[in-house]
Amino acid sequence: MSIPTRRSSLHRHSWFWFLLALAGAQVIGVIALAALVPDLRTLLTPSVVIVYVMIVSIIGTICTWAYAHSLERRLLRPLRQITEVTQAITEGAVSGRIELAGPAFSDAQRVAEAINRLAEKAIRDIAEMKRLERVRSEFIGNVSHELRTPIFSVQGYLETLLDGALDDPAVSRQFLEKAYSNALRLNALLSDLIDISRIESGELRLSFRYFNIGELLRDLVHTMEIRAVQRNVTVEFKESGDQEVIVYGDKERLTQVLTNLIDNAIKYNVPEGTVTVSAIPDHGQVRVRIQDTGIGIPPEHQARVFERFYRVDRDRSRAVGGTGLGLAIVKHILEAHQAPARVQSEVGVGTCIEFVLKGNGGG
Repeated sequence: MSIPTRRSSLHRHSWFWFLLALAGAQVIGVIALAALVPDLRTLLTPSVVIVYVMIVSIIGTICTWAYAHSLERRLLRPLRQITEVTQAITEGAVSGRIELAGPAFSDAQRVAEAINRLAEKAIRDIAEMKRLERVRSEFIGNVSHELRTPIFSVQGYLETLLDGALDDPAVSRQFLEKAYSNALRLNALLSDLIDISRIESGELRLSFRYFNIGELLRDLVHTMEIRAVQRNVTVEFKESGDQEVIVYGDKERLTQVLTNLIDNAIKYNVPEGTVTVSAIPDHGQVRVRIQDTGIGIPPEHQARVFERFYRVDRDRSRAVGGTGLGLAIVKHILEAHQAPARVQSEVGVGTCIEFVLKGNGGG
């Protein structure tokens, strides 16, 4: 079977020929079918061509518009949004965020996520800067107040002496003692300011070694007994058997910590009160505890007692002395030993401050 095409010499037209052989044992005949091939020139008239061109043009225009719209939605619109938010961030409006629809891993999405992270970091940095500025302002205000009080006191006593109080030996001695006491307070404040400045700036270097903290506590209790007796308070060291209690730390700075804590326990105690100091070995560590039977700390103040210049009772704190920086220094030194202080206190019952140091048997 074949479908040949042949042009008629008579009619000058092309024909499709369909030939089918009829055969059994031998060929008995052929069926031939012919069909006239339409002339393209009769189909592609000018009007038809114009219609075809218009249809193709319309389809092409629609496809081009759809592609351009898709490109604008996928590329240009995200870029415009990124530009707007970035401009807002540079002008200080860091709360703006870029929210893009589309593939999660597209280049525009990655750029948007990076800018969003940058904006979030800027917000955190600004909040931290504001907090530090607030802390700095409070610190300067507190320092100014703490310095002004002893300076004005010394100035007042000296002016009184110059105005004639020197003529009375008893009065002059009393005023000189008060002036001297305020000078000592001023010196202690300046010393604490230098310490906390060095600690917070990272300039303070600790010297770690093993030492007998039981021996240190025994010496401190003995040294501070005179101050305790003056306030009608008993201070005692609770021995931990016959064994040596060894810790790993900076002995000089831990002496500063313990002196401050024991001194506070004495100052904020009640008449005939008790301060008990102990160092108890506990599975390779040493639990150091300073416990008193004093006035106690209200629950709402316990989390803030280690802040600079924070006082639960300002009038009482000023009456018993102190710089307002001692517990802040204690906090920093203990944190450097990875031994944060824990406070347990009940008003009218007393306060217990405890921290755990590395011993000679573990970390």
